[in-house]
Amino acid sequence: MQVKVDILEGLQRKLTIEVPAKLVDKKVLQGLKKAQKSAKLDGFRKGKVPMKVVQQRYGAAVRQEVLGELIETSYSDAIKQEKLIPAAQPEIKPVSGFAENENFVYEAMLEVVPEFDVKGLDTLRVTKPLSEVKEADIDRMIDTLRQQATHWKVREGAAVEGDRVTIDFVGKIDGETFEGGSAEGVPVVLGAKQMLPEFETALFDKQADQEVTATVNFPEDYHGKEVAGKTAEFTISVKSVEVPELPEVDSEFVKRFGVQDGSVESLKQAIRDNMERELQNGLRNHVNQQVLKHLVESNPVVVPEGMVAQEKERMAHEQNLEQSIEDEAQRKAVIEERFDKPARRRVLLGLIMSKLFNTHKIEPDVARVEAQIKKIALTYEDPKEVIEHYQNNPQALEPIYAQVMEEQLIDLLLEKAEVTEEEKTFDEVMQAAVD
Repeated sequence: MQVKVDILEGLQRKLTIEVPAKLVDKKVLQGLKKAQKSAKLDGFRKGKVPMKVVQQRYGAAVRQEVLGELIETSYSDAIKQEKLIPAAQPEIKPVSGFAENENFVYEAMLEVVPEFDVKGLDTLRVTKPLSEVKEADIDRMIDTLRQQATHWKVREGAAVEGDRVTIDFVGKIDGETFEGGSAEGVPVVLGAKQMLPEFETALFDKQADQEVTATVNFPEDYHGKEVAGKTAEFTISVKSVEVPELPEVDSEFVKRFGVQDGSVESLKQAIRDNMERELQNGLRNHVNQQVLKHLVESNPVVVPEGMVAQEKERMAHEQNLEQSIEDEAQRKAVIEERFDKPARRRVLLGLIMSKLFNTHKIEPDVARVEAQIKKIALTYEDPKEVIEHYQNNPQALEPIYAQVMEEQLIDLLLEKAEVTEEEKTFDEVMQAAVD
């Protein structure tokens, strides 16, 4: 077998692979003999069909099958011989070898995984946040739960901040209504910044059955491109004004959250347990993201376009773009605009992490895997059932393995990093996780 490698643009490679005719014809003959043993043709007993007839009847199909098998084996041998790591499946183009006594030649177009040494490991600097859940954090969480259970009561008088105003509105640009510019029965909580500033401001001090006009300037970067940068006139009808009534923190309130004894202290303990789990995840994530960001910025490696395309499609599928954007051309444009940059980052990070896993011979730590499963299980009503699910479902364990290996690697890198500690509140840690 002869192999020629042409280096094309970027990570593209073209392999020209030539398999000797002698080997091809030998395998074709073996295939024909096998076919002869099972051939059933009128006028001949099973297994007694002359080879010439078998060749006429089955020759083309047998040769096609042989060539397919040779592509599979010779391609694998070729990339090992040339020490190439394909980024995806190749595009195969047969060139010759369709007749007897003819060398089988085909071309394989592929992208390869880039060869590089991971840089930046000796310049890693990380800020490690220090935080704890305080009583005031728990009190704020209870206030949030109360607000989520708010009961709205209709009242007379002008609307003030914190009130809920239910409205109908019709918007026009240059005297014409526009898509998404009209609605009925829309609840707006004043001060919650649900609407653009000019729109919300017009609702203050208004009463039920009152009508008001608002001039709204849509920002240039507004998500609705058809109205971005334009000015609209809204006619708004106030249907009702409601004041919030928060529930008392009593036994009835506590039991809403599955705390059967109805004790406020039990609720606070349950909240503390949950917040401490969130905090530990947030602290870990804060450090992890700094390490991963540093690795990406320190290794501006060109990544395979095929892997990027696959990642963009995966991200689009995660967000159900097939259902939300039916037009294929529009969907492709959205995918390119929204996912190209993060997809390239994901692919690059995956290549970097794979290199480091191999360099440091990292395998999932069994104790960490079990601890992570237990941590996840504790967030469900029946932890035992969740644990059994993971134990009996190897596919479900794959994300756990990946997370554990990432944490093991980061812990290893942090041993040689410059780490600075910084006090943070619970809210600051959680906000950083969102950002």
